[in-house]
Amino acid sequence: MKTSTLVILVMSIALFSSCSSNKYVSYLKENTEVVKMKDSLQFNSLDDHFYQNKLFLVGEVHEVETSPRIDFAVFSQINKKIKVDVYLAEMDMAQGYYLQEYIKGSNEIELKNILKKWPVFIGSISEQYRNKWKKMRAYYHQLPENSKFKLVGVDRIADFDLVRKLLKEKLPKKYHNEIQSDNDALISWSKTELETILENEKSSFDESTFNLLKNIAFNLANYKENRSRDKFMYQNFKRLFTQNQWKNKNIYGGFGFSHTLQAYHYTFAGRVKKDTTLPYTNKMVSLNSLYVDSKLTVDSRALPKFMQDKGKAFTKFKYSQDNRLFMYIKGIADYKKVTKPNTISLLKLDAKNSPYLNSTRGTKVKKLVTIWDAYDIIEGTNTTDYAQYILFIRNADWIQPDEN
Repeated sequence: MKTSTLVILVMSIALFSSCSSNKYVSYLKENTEVVKMKDSLQFNSLDDHFYQNKLFLVGEVHEVETSPRIDFAVFSQINKKIKVDVYLAEMDMAQGYYLQEYIKGSNEIELKNILKKWPVFIGSISEQYRNKWKKMRAYYHQLPENSKFKLVGVDRIADFDLVRKLLKEKLPKKYHNEIQSDNDALISWSKTELETILENEKSSFDESTFNLLKNIAFNLANYKENRSRDKFMYQNFKRLFTQNQWKNKNIYGGFGFSHTLQAYHYTFAGRVKKDTTLPYTNKMVSLNSLYVDSKLTVDSRALPKFMQDKGKAFTKFKYSQDNRLFMYIKGIADYKKVTKPNTISLLKLDAKNSPYLNSTRGTKVKKLVTIWDAYDIIEGTNTTDYAQYILFIRNADWIQPDEN
């Protein structure tokens, strides 16, 4: 009797908590734009208030097929409307430098080699991501000169070989033999020698090159002391902000979902928002992606054997954030109620009188089995403290990894 009562109670709670709320659904019906999956991603509901921001962040799960499409679509739409001056990339400074050169037209380094050690691992082994950068290059070239943008990497060093290549390109030849081939030795050399070299040779560099080398030196010198990618992103961003006088520039960043959550003190977005010496406390916006009935690419070794695609290096994994076993977002039923299968929808959460301004519905995660990281909701916060828009994706495919 006790067991059956418990089962009924659990089932009742599950059923109750999965229900949508009329209050939230009514609000969402007025603040949701639904776009078919295969249509061009043009979001007409983005209003003047949205474009008054100065820092625009899109958060994605990299391994879902829609991610590179959404990144390019939102970036190009913002650029068309107000001109984006800077594209922040989730890659290190050397990778960002060479990717910018590629986008400008250089063929010195093959795109695949620029991305070889990209922290976004699926981006280093998939044609879909390479196609995004090829598309970005074509887009850059058709822009008028006064609408072109600069791409910069802000992440922790991932490709030391590209760092060495950059140092050899920019430093006078007499120092090339000092550039160490061992990573630890390179880091030590940067602490003891590189800063002195830069100061001694300062007059031989233009301002842009000098700042680039100073930033590389900073990233090398702090590589072991700072293990946090988010902290590095924030520190690099702040250095670039000061060096390049970005106060009045429009800046866009495409990042993994967690980096763009604004409420936390340790994420990139949270650090930027809480820094009162920067002008973004009330001038930044996050558009974060949520997924139902979708697929994503997972390294099979990261999964229990019974969940792997047998004999495959990568598993095409069912990913749905309404899955009670692995991840369930309380209130996701509201999002489903106002959208349709095979669509990408834009949900504005912070419109006037939005119920999301005073609750955590649509954000709080429940799960029974931990496979994916989840974020505890901070007491006293609301849904819109984390992101102001949701990109709600239904029935997306995985990112196809390279076969070799």
